Amino acid sequence: MDARILKQVQMARNASKQDITDSLVETIVQIGGDPLTVRKAKDELSAVLGKARNGVPQVIGNIKKADDMAVVISVKDLAELVTAARQQETFGEALDAIGFKPYSGGRIIVGQGRKRERLQRSSNASGAKMAL
Repeated sequence: MDARILKQVQMARNASKQDITDSLVETIVQIGGDPLTVRKAKDELSAVLGKARNGVPQVIGNIKKADDMAVVISVKDLAELVTAARQQETFGEALDAIGFKPYSGGRIIVGQGRKRERLQRSSNASGAKMAL
């Protein structure tokens, strides 16, 4: 499967459905060529399936109606797409994966820190010693 399609799928996590559709159609057309008509796909089904099995997705339908188009890909490529879509996880999902459990006890009171002397720059400190 072409890396551009996998990248589109990974980036689509927070995009709208229409944006996902438009970007996928654009990317797949760049890779697989112009969309085939249903008649041409039917007449050349063996060639369409051969390209799909070799990792080149085939688009069938009218490009002006992106929602009405179909894509022919191999099952191997479909599995790769699903894997790419699952790879990005949110911070919450990462915490769940490691077994994080939020604290459910009582209130935690944190005391104030110790007061410390103000830090001085080394040039100020050496200048003060020289003046003495």
